Amino acid sequence: MGAGRHLTLGAALVALGLPPAFACNPDRAEAVTGLRADTPLAFSAPDGRRLRLLALTGDAAVPVERIDRIAPLGGLDRHERLPVIALGPDGPVESHLLRDGRARLSASRVIPRDCWRAMEAAETEAVAARRGIWAEPGALLDAGDADALKRFDGRFAVVAGRVRSVRTVRRITYVNFGAFGSGALTVTIAERDMPAFREFGLEPAAIRGHMLRVRGVVTIRRGPFIAAAMPEQITIAEAPTRGAR
Repeated sequence: MGAGRHLTLGAALVALGLPPAFACNPDRAEAVTGLRADTPLAFSAPDGRRLRLLALTGDAAVPVERIDRIAPLGGLDRHERLPVIALGPDGPVESHLLRDGRARLSASRVIPRDCWRAMEAAETEAVAARRGIWAEPGALLDAGDADALKRFDGRFAVVAGRVRSVRTVRRITYVNFGAFGSGALTVTIAERDMPAFREFGLEPAAIRGHMLRVRGVVTIRRGPFIAAAMPEQITIAEAPTRGAR
């Protein structure tokens, strides 16, 4: 099977544009009724709790009519909101917002993997269709566009491109989207974070030739880079074309 065997089933399904065959059923999900939409991506429960969809960023209202369960994911945030996954009969409600292009994923270590894969596939579908926010200029940066990347220095961006090379030097793995000096993006992964990537099923050495979508803060030094501290920052959007390896 070669290096490609490190890619998970979820990643392969995302690459093919198919929904993952998982049921998103996180532990500690609780039934809820009487929810009310609040500020963007936030909503309120009848008991007074304020809740927020942890996995998403954007300005969309929460479709509370779809929600029948919530799964808390930690303590209150600085706005005294409880981070949650919202669930309906057909899976995470977040997937509906992502599929419609009304929100984007925000990397998180605490979201169950099967839920993450379902949301990731929904976002990939919207990106491929240029739906909603993904139709806006600058919503998805080209990993080879040096000028656009410079404009995002110090800012969060979602960047897409095909991996040209992968190498490890002094305990840092460099995922390169272009030749050295071209101004193309590089994603860096520190050795201390590598076990999380491999446990997630993402082996950096196996992704040469793959089309990736990367989310994170762009930093300009010798060239633009995004430091990826968690595997959720990287989405495999498309497998290599024949002969790319």
